[in-house]
Amino acid sequence: MNHIMKKVFLTLAVVAFVASLASCKKTCTCTTYAPGMPDVVVEDVDPGEGKCSDMNTVIEVAGMKTGVECQ
Repeated sequence: MNHIMKKVFLTLAVVAFVASLASCKKTCTCTTYAPGMPDVVVEDVDPGEGKCSDMNTVIEVAGMKTGVECQ
């Protein structure tokens, strides 16, 4: 009986751990760059099914950044 209780407890612990990982939602912090404007930082951006870096659109011309950079 004690062996069965250990298995039940271990199974419940594993299920709880997996559920806690699944409920974590990944968010990104993105910075918007525009010439002549202050940088704007936006937190908690949802990357959808991709990665934060998938949303990067930054280009640099003559030492000035334009676009969005997410981490």
